Amino acid sequence: MISSLVKFCEHPFFYRRRPTHEVKVGDIGIGGENPIRVQSMTISDTMDTAATVKETIQLYEAGCEIVRITAPSMNEAENLRNIKAELRRQNIRVPLVADIHYTPNAALVAAEIVEKVRINPGNYADKKKFEVREYTEAEYQGELERIAQRFSPLVKKCRANGVAMRIGVNHGSLADRIMNRYGDTPEGMVQSALEFIRICEAHGYKDIVVSMKSSNPQIMIQAYRLLAARMYELGMTYPFHLGVTEAGDGEDGRIKSAVGIGALLEDGLGDTIRVSLTEDSIYEIPVAQALVRKFNASHKEPERTRKRFEKPMRQFPVTREDWRRVVKPYEYNRRATWRVAISDLELGEKELVRVGISLAHNGALAEDVRALVPKASYGRMKVLGAPEPPAENFAEWLESGTNDWDLQHTRACLQSTRQHSPLAAAWENLNGEKAPETVLLFMHAASEEKILSSWQYAQKNNAHLQAVFTTAMIAEGSAFAKADLLKSILPAEGQWSIGIAIPGYRLGQVGLVRMLVSYLDKIGIAAPLIWRYQIPQELINEGSSTADWMLDSSSQLGALLCDGLGDAILVEGAIKPAEALRFSYNLLQATRLRISKTEFISCPSCGRTLFNLQTTTERIKSKTSHLKGVKIAIMGCIVNGPGEMADADFGYVGTGPKVVSLYVGKECVQRNIPEDEADARLIDLIKAHGKWVEPA
Repeated sequence: MISSLVKFCEHPFFYRRRPTHEVKVGDIGIGGENPIRVQSMTISDTMDTAATVKETIQLYEAGCEIVRITAPSMNEAENLRNIKAELRRQNIRVPLVADIHYTPNAALVAAEIVEKVRINPGNYADKKKFEVREYTEAEYQGELERIAQRFSPLVKKCRANGVAMRIGVNHGSLADRIMNRYGDTPEGMVQSALEFIRICEAHGYKDIVVSMKSSNPQIMIQAYRLLAARMYELGMTYPFHLGVTEAGDGEDGRIKSAVGIGALLEDGLGDTIRVSLTEDSIYEIPVAQALVRKFNASHKEPERTRKRFEKPMRQFPVTREDWRRVVKPYEYNRRATWRVAISDLELGEKELVRVGISLAHNGALAEDVRALVPKASYGRMKVLGAPEPPAENFAEWLESGTNDWDLQHTRACLQSTRQHSPLAAAWENLNGEKAPETVLLFMHAASEEKILSSWQYAQKNNAHLQAVFTTAMIAEGSAFAKADLLKSILPAEGQWSIGIAIPGYRLGQVGLVRMLVSYLDKIGIAAPLIWRYQIPQELINEGSSTADWMLDSSSQLGALLCDGLGDAILVEGAIKPAEALRFSYNLLQATRLRISKTEFISCPSCGRTLFNLQTTTERIKSKTSHLKGVKIAIMGCIVNGPGEMADADFGYVGTGPKVVSLYVGKECVQRNIPEDEADARLIDLIKAHGKWVEPA
């Protein structure tokens, strides 16, 4: 494993895109000084020329800049010519990409027609046998020579024709030689790409874009970072194509995609993106556009962006080395903290990442309280991996509004509905009066006198104190002085934590938070951290997509959580508390930090899909969505299916027209089942492995 000290981005504290060279795909440039591009993939049968042309035009008109089309055989590859001709006849000049798996001959045909060819190193010259064996150096080198012989004709043709290439590694389809030498790891993914890149470079060909996709956002983030680090070491500047495979549909699919893609964009990595949803392809475009918008806005004013971030870089008392002592960017490690107990709520150390809900924007209504917290007593959530996941997702503390009336009203609602929850309030709103049921106080870190007074109040009333910083305080430098005050006034560890208010949709907030966390570590403050994401009003206004704030918060909070930073989250803004609660648990599920419901891993449809993936996914979800903690993969074909669902408990994979095979993990246990029998067989399989419960 590469050292965590090796550079993978321009700077962890300040946004700056990784330098890359431009790769032209038709008239569209990827990398270099170009904005981050948005692309998608058709779901039509490639042999249906009219349908594929129609879908491509719909994507183009929606703002898609590059369109990928599957070419699983020679027939589809040849038909790309008809598709392109009809598009040009209609004056649609969007660049086309041929998606190739297993068929080098189809790639050679496609390279005569389209502007870009995507190949998968795991199956371009290999068929996966899941064979376990040791390779000697000579045997491994022999494998590379065999691959070079198979791959070089495509490289030469692409170079001669001015056709770009994507070397697209998938976590689920690594070659056997990679699996045996490096394992099913980010390192294996990177080595898979580098083997093919070196073959390209041997022929003087560099019109390459690279991707490291996985259905697990944590793995995907680690793989891209590791690839970037290797490229910094090797002097390579290839652009990156970002994407989370098999993200699924609906809110879950959007959140999972935003966690992986958005976290890397925050690092300055990524030159083009594709959001893979199990929906009609046109719905991917607005999601992708929302993800890249704030980054592309900075691209339009590069000098202003540079000055904005370089000035504080010279004056702040932390370095990238300080950050690397806190975070291991190529593997998940939870930041070590002290543990605190707040009423029935335990926070920090090895506890789950907790969920709080703010009632500040609409007051505490009785119906809200009933939906947010359990009745009578607080039910502590079980840890990730426990045999029985929690039955319900509740707010683990409630935060009242900004004045004393809100606090009293929230308390009255709890009492009238016989609900119980730890209750938080601003220390400033209590006017020094005892608040018997208020066990969590928050105060904005200010003067020494205020910090001392609030701590004395907390001690007197047996309450927990949360010192809140803002990213503006970090940017101006005052946060570091306030942290020093906390260090000098408060006990070395115990009943206090730190909240950081993160305003949404502002570039560079993740870097500022990393800066403060690094400084806290430097001065020895191991307090639990609470992320307080503030939804911008403009993302809630009429006409804005509800998904926009979810995408941005998933990007920012996901980036921090996947680095092991954060012990609780609270989303605050003018949204319904129940919506904030649902989103918070969906985000923790997407980051794999807290499994609280059934996890579905489903690929987007494409021309390879052997059944209606959208209706199949909806049908299986309707029958199994109550199996909290169980992971079910629904895959349209075998290209990535068996590998990508190795993380799942059960798999449902199309293996022929109206024929399905069922998997346990990555092992196929039932083959070629008629589609109309497959749902019942899947449920029987889940029952046989003791994971079925009857719906309530």
